[in-house]
Amino acid sequence: MKRLAPRANLPEPLSGLQEPAVVELGCGLPWITLSEINRLVRQQGIAPALARAWLLDELVQAIPLTAQREQELLHHWTQHHVPKGEALTTWLQRQRLEPNDLLVLASQSERLERFRRFHFQQEVELHFLRCKANLDQVVYSLLRVSDHSLAEELHQRLLEMEESFDALASVHAEGPERNSGGRVGPLPLSKAHAEIAGRLRVSLPGQLWPPFAIDNVWVVLRLEQHQPARLDAGMRDRLLHELFEDWLQQRLELLRSGQPLPPLPPLPAADELLP
Repeated sequence: MKRLAPRANLPEPLSGLQEPAVVELGCGLPWITLSEINRLVRQQGIAPALARAWLLDELVQAIPLTAQREQELLHHWTQHHVPKGEALTTWLQRQRLEPNDLLVLASQSERLERFRRFHFQQEVELHFLRCKANLDQVVYSLLRVSDHSLAEELHQRLLEMEESFDALASVHAEGPERNSGGRVGPLPLSKAHAEIAGRLRVSLPGQLWPPFAIDNVWVVLRLEQHQPARLDAGMRDRLLHELFEDWLQQRLELLRSGQPLPPLPPLPAADELLP
């Protein structure tokens, strides 16, 4: 099986290619000329997706794995994608793939994951602290009505515990919260309206806010639960992906503006154990 090898930092210029150079729809299946591809890239707005794919491929080609791990991934991938009883060569022909395509398909996820963990693992905790306020989740109840007097009356009923938030929202709410008894969440504070999020950040569970106006609608708000974000395994994985996407977006902007790309950062050795 042909091994992946690092490639140049920038794609080879196409100016030397003469028509009728074509792009293949699959291995051995000529499809469209380069000039037509350039037209589609311009007119269909697919330049960002194509540039992103190139940057990901650049990274995948550069990240080494041991020969043993490559064989393990190839075996696992073919077991799940090639129908039992069908010869691999026959399946490749039917899918219009080359043998080396299999190694990319089978190993690209692991190669990218190794890069994320190697390059961004030490930044996760700091990134978590920077954005924790937007990662915390809340559950709250709200009522939206267009009449100020009604909002005041509903607030008073809740304050004196004459009726439940659920009952009042089911009858009087004019927003979609009418169908949920006024209950919203859990959701990150960053997803809430700025006026609502600002009050929830300084609220204690059970705190009821007097009516306030948002876009000509009067809102009655109560915080039900505050669920602080925790840096558990799931959150670490999410933040690793965010850091990676930020890094990738910076390279994408450089590539699309025609500026030279900086070299790839240091990469993990093929046999290096990562946390």
